[in-house]
Amino acid sequence: MTATPLSSSRGAAAMCVLLLIFFLAPTVAASSVPSAETFDGSCIADEREALLSFKAGVTSDPSGWLRSWRGKDCCRWYGVRCSARTGHVVKLDLRNRFFMDDLSSDEVPVPVRWLQGQISSSLLALQNLKYLDLSGNILGTNMPIPKFIGSLKSLTYLNLSCMNFSGRIPPQLGNLTKLVYLDMNNKYLNSHAYSSDVSWLGSLHSLEHLDMSGVDLSAVAHWVHAVNTLPNLKVLYLSYCILNSSTASLLHNNLTVLEKLDLSDNPFNSPVAPNWYWDVTSLKSLDISFCGLSGPFPDELGNLTMLEALNMGWNDIKGMLPATLENLCSLRIIYFGGNNIGGDITDLLDRLPKCSWNNLQDLYLDEANITGTTLKSVLNFTTLSTLDVSDNRLSGSVPLEFGTLQNLTELYIGNNSFSGVISEEHFAGLVNLKYIDLSNNHLQVLVDSDWEPPFNLNGAYFSSCHMGPQVPNWLRWQKNIIALQLSDAGLVGRIPDWFWTTFSNVKLLDLSHNLISGELPLNLEFMSVEFLHLQSNQLTGSLPRLPRGIKLLDISKNSLNGQLPSNFGAPFLQVALLFSNSIPGIIPESICRWPQLRVLDLSKNQLSRGLPDCGNNELKHWNQSTNNSSRVNSASSYNMEIRILLLNNNSLSGGFPLFLKQCKNLRFLDLTLNKFSGQLPSWINEDMPSLVMLRLRSNNFSGHIPIETTSLFSLQILDLANNTFSGVIPQSLKKLKAMTTTDVALNEFDNPFEQVYYTAYGFTSTRDMLFNDSLSLVTKGQVLNYRENAIFVISIDLSCNRLTGQIPKEIGSLHGLINLNLSSNFLVGNIPYKIGNLQSLESIDLSNNQLSGEIPWCLSNLTSLSYLDLSYNKLSGRIPSGHQLDILRTDDPASMYIGNPGLCGHPLPKACPGDQPAAQEDPFRWHEDDSTRMDFHLGLTVGFLVGLWIIFCGLLFKKTWRYAYFSLFDKLYDKVHVFSILTWQRFRKAGTN
Repeated sequence: MTATPLSSSRGAAAMCVLLLIFFLAPTVAASSVPSAETFDGSCIADEREALLSFKAGVTSDPSGWLRSWRGKDCCRWYGVRCSARTGHVVKLDLRNRFFMDDLSSDEVPVPVRWLQGQISSSLLALQNLKYLDLSGNILGTNMPIPKFIGSLKSLTYLNLSCMNFSGRIPPQLGNLTKLVYLDMNNKYLNSHAYSSDVSWLGSLHSLEHLDMSGVDLSAVAHWVHAVNTLPNLKVLYLSYCILNSSTASLLHNNLTVLEKLDLSDNPFNSPVAPNWYWDVTSLKSLDISFCGLSGPFPDELGNLTMLEALNMGWNDIKGMLPATLENLCSLRIIYFGGNNIGGDITDLLDRLPKCSWNNLQDLYLDEANITGTTLKSVLNFTTLSTLDVSDNRLSGSVPLEFGTLQNLTELYIGNNSFSGVISEEHFAGLVNLKYIDLSNNHLQVLVDSDWEPPFNLNGAYFSSCHMGPQVPNWLRWQKNIIALQLSDAGLVGRIPDWFWTTFSNVKLLDLSHNLISGELPLNLEFMSVEFLHLQSNQLTGSLPRLPRGIKLLDISKNSLNGQLPSNFGAPFLQVALLFSNSIPGIIPESICRWPQLRVLDLSKNQLSRGLPDCGNNELKHWNQSTNNSSRVNSASSYNMEIRILLLNNNSLSGGFPLFLKQCKNLRFLDLTLNKFSGQLPSWINEDMPSLVMLRLRSNNFSGHIPIETTSLFSLQILDLANNTFSGVIPQSLKKLKAMTTTDVALNEFDNPFEQVYYTAYGFTSTRDMLFNDSLSLVTKGQVLNYRENAIFVISIDLSCNRLTGQIPKEIGSLHGLINLNLSSNFLVGNIPYKIGNLQSLESIDLSNNQLSGEIPWCLSNLTSLSYLDLSYNKLSGRIPSGHQLDILRTDDPASMYIGNPGLCGHPLPKACPGDQPAAQEDPFRWHEDDSTRMDFHLGLTVGFLVGLWIIFCGLLFKKTWRYAYFSLFDKLYDKVHVFSILTWQRFRKAGTN
């Protein structure tokens, strides 16, 4: 066959290619295979040494991930991957996938699965490394991201998130021009990573994923423009970055493929529109929650026609949804809660795009000020998985048709005003239901005793729903529940035996505010419960052995009458509230084995004797019984973590408890109404330096008040009343720094009232439980309950003791003082004039002392004063008046000053020297006024008679006067006579006509 020109040319070309491959093959092989000096068939020796140097920088490997890092074949080590072609290490993945679990774990003081140490610069030898993931390991504590990472120029994937880096983000990361994925998320740790210039981002043209959440970018002025230089960016997460503005406009939008944008939790505090992201029409997910955005929902929402997930929750957006939403047909997830939408829920749901009704899965409208009397519009969303309309103003009944929403997994309608009965028909088709919240409505759940629900719940919240009188039998089928709230549910009688085993895996269990009686099981150790609420019932007996993992126990306001067990268990307990019971006996030494205990309230019981010392012997026993001896290094370093200790209203005795020497972090201490005695120790300021409240009222303490108490710089409440303290009041009161200012709010991260526990099954807070009625202060002449508001009270009460000497002048420096009670002592001298500087004072009681001198006039300037008692002293002089003093005790103002014979002036009946007597108080003044009026009338009568007599005598003896008088009289008579005749004639003529 004769070859064509085309076929011959193809053959020649093929021959050239073969010849080229033949000559170049040795060169290619030499360049692609490492030399014999560095490649031994397993991995490159230099790179293996670099990895071993990295391992040497890891000081803790609790999970043993690096135990396999031995031998020559580093390519088989955990987390290491090599190129099959070249042998170079191309991937190092040591990510701690359990980081979030470790972070929330309280089982040991330090989470056990993350690596600790530092990142060795030996990684620079891995120049072919493309994938580096060290996230979730504490390898950057108190240090910035190493600059040398910017020299690993082959990297396409870099994840340094959750590593506790601090300091400046190195701009050298801009050298990693091949990066496709960059994650420096730092928001889950209390670190201080920051950047004041992100212009280096402009070099990362290939970047598709950027997460800098938790990095402080507050100093970056034009961050939007820097991000806009990334044309391939698909994912951008910048939450918790302290960004100050998002209102920048873009002349040219390069973010044409951006799909996910998270700007949540930034203090924008600006109108929600205009904003640059409303023009990014490629967005599928937008999160701008918790940003302080205001104004109405913007019409520009209609531009984002590809949106699938929209979160605008927890801002200050007001008004109804715009009509422009009709084109958002892809919406699946909507968060609008925490805004002020207002209006009727039916109107609101009708404004959601109808084209998305068959796609919508999650709808969050909680705390949105929504009204309405029906939820029937919800039935249009047949694919709905989550519905949250809790914390609104909805009312009416719950539609029976809810039972047809077969896809519904989470239903939250709590904290509204729904009423009526929830029956089996409501649940008929809810086969996928996992979480339900009907709490705090006016609902009754009424089903048959043998009813078997079609669902298997994980969380059930029925607070304030009528479920009783017995614990509902259908709950025994819900063995997967991890959160169960049945508080104020009308439950009466004993808890059935099946209850504890059925809910052995529950984490949050709330049976409070019912009429549950009987005793608890002797042992609850088999349960997994972490938060157990049993308060305000009628439980009797003893406290059982507690679940090992329990963190919060509230069994207050019951009728427990058994002694506290010698071994509670519960090594991770943080809050124990047992007040208002009838618990007798002693406080056992087992509380020393609660190393994480923060709050202990045993007030209003019948406890006796003292507190355990928790000394070296007890500590040694605890160390031997634990599997982790590293928790405590030595007995001398052992400290309790207690912040709040309330033991008031018991019969405890002995000296000031040595137990408190172990409580370095104690804030609130209340030993009121016990039988403690002896002197206060001088170590009180050294071993309890953070005390905010010290209440020792109504005990038998004696001796001098230690001067060291004035070194408690955080002290706001000092109550030593009803003891037998003697001596003088310490002079150095101005050292009580917390009392010298009106800014008394505790640091929000250190406020023991703000302990909030959050988990996947919900949250609980100690704020609403602490104290209840167990903390009261005597002020303004009465007992007032302050509860958690005690942190805003500044009070000194030293009343009913045997204190002598004068009131220190330094008391005038305590500008934050609200209550001052020094009554019923033996104080002498004058009331300090500088007490008038205490503008915050609301109550002053100095009664029943031996104070002398005048009452300072400056007291009238205390505009906040509402209670004053200076009775039964030796005060003298005029009582000051004016301003606030004139409106105190208006029913009996004199009672403030009685018992001071030397006082005078209003409101006492005793007048002061030089005062003008009051008219109404002089009986002789009335007689004097009567005689004066009598003389006036007598003179007037005599004058009239004398005048009349003079005229009569003149007419009698003066002829010319008589002629003139009678001539005038005759003329006047003639005029009157003629006038009357003429008038009569006119009248008659008018009558005849």
